[in-house]
Amino acid sequence: MITLQNPQLTIQINELGAQLHSIKRHDNQIEYLWQGDPASWKRQAPILFPFVGRLKNDQYRYGGKIYHQTQHGFARDRQFNVIEQTPTMVILEQHDDAKTLQVFPFSFKLQVKYELKEDKLVVDYRVTNPSADKTLLYAIGAHPGFNMPLTNTGTFNQTQLSVWPAEEYSRILLEGPYNDSEHPQLINMKEARMLNHDDFNHDAIIFKTAGGHFKVKLTDTVANHGVIVDTFATEYVGVWSQYPATAPFVCVEPWWGIADNVNGDGELLHKQGMHRLAPAESDNYNFSIKPF
Repeated sequence: MITLQNPQLTIQINELGAQLHSIKRHDNQIEYLWQGDPASWKRQAPILFPFVGRLKNDQYRYGGKIYHQTQHGFARDRQFNVIEQTPTMVILEQHDDAKTLQVFPFSFKLQVKYELKEDKLVVDYRVTNPSADKTLLYAIGAHPGFNMPLTNTGTFNQTQLSVWPAEEYSRILLEGPYNDSEHPQLINMKEARMLNHDDFNHDAIIFKTAGGHFKVKLTDTVANHGVIVDTFATEYVGVWSQYPATAPFVCVEPWWGIADNVNGDGELLHKQGMHRLAPAESDNYNFSIKPF
């Protein structure tokens, strides 16, 4: 387990999946990050790569061949290697190998940087295409879960959701696990809203952010503590909690990609939300988490 620490925060990271394991402020010692529970959602903050969401029938076609891949890709279940570390920063990396090439026929290098900056954790994903002649197709996203409520005596229904800019957004609906972006609904976020488990009866609340600066705030209104997730240049941000089985957490998910469209044809080159990275090029994706 990797530990980062500064005067305000202590963060723990698991090298398996480069997944966040703990977020604590020194002034209150509250555990902000969901600790995982096999009875509900066993994960904590998986990294989604090279796909975000589910593929139709867990498969896709590329170059005339069918490849099988489970929801959210394989990065979350693979070991990362530490390539640089200081007391307040770590960079972890994984890359393609014979096993990944069986399910994803591309060379890649994925670096994840965690850095403490005062009372915030800044997260940066860097994707590199090491190929000399082949374009890399991929999506990437984050899936951190936060304890809601933040005390043992509270209830989920004391969770408040607010966003910035505070306005109306297109909400992308899911039909089963697949997106129906052709039929969005307006969601009014001009004012904060209290959450309950039934808000997730159609899976995640997916905000179409249109690539701007988008901020999500979760507040335990009784404890008066919570988290602010600041996203930059995302295409979508999902807010999710488990349903119909329920658990006391809410995920805030910056996505640069999305699940297969309900009308998708299974061809990777046609898949909605995929990024294209030219040979020898890199791209960065970042967000921050501020517990308060």
